[in-house]
Amino acid sequence: MSIDRSSLTREIILPEGVSAQFTEDLLTITGPLGSTSKDFRLIRAKLNIDSNKITVESLGSRKKQRATFGTTVAHVHNLIIGVTEGYTYKLKTAFAHFPMSVKAEPGKIVVENFYGERGNRIAKIIGESNVSVKGDQVIISGINIEEVSQTAANLEQSTRIKNKDLRVYLDGIYLFQKGRGKE
Repeated sequence: MSIDRSSLTREIILPEGVSAQFTEDLLTITGPLGSTSKDFRLIRAKLNIDSNKITVESLGSRKKQRATFGTTVAHVHNLIIGVTEGYTYKLKTAFAHFPMSVKAEPGKIVVENFYGERGNRIAKIIGESNVSVKGDQVIISGINIEEVSQTAANLEQSTRIKNKDLRVYLDGIYLFQKGRGKE
């Protein structure tokens, strides 16, 4: 089975108001919402930037190289979407036994009175993600999908209950919506 090498090249057109710069394996995308970057040092693909397009080319046609090529294209798309629309993850607090409260502080999210514990549970905010608490919802937004999703995962993991039947003890903070756009 042979693969056509021309199919392992993809051009990504930059939207109006978005610019890209690629120096020393670091791709920086700047747009209306800000600037974000991704290190492509370990990814085996070739990136070229013309005036308003980014060309991604695979360095081979084997299975692993094709997979890496697809991942590289997805990363570039995520960077462009981040600086034009942004990302928002919404989480909801659920408790049946003890009322918990969630507060956003600089660099961390503090969960108080979780499951009646005296100590607070703390989740780290990654990068420049914005966290706001509105009632029983925690809204995490930002321009870098990796930072936003990791912050949401940190919050979800900080309220994980161990050694209990999860069908009975549903207390915790759970992701219920994720998408593009600012809240």
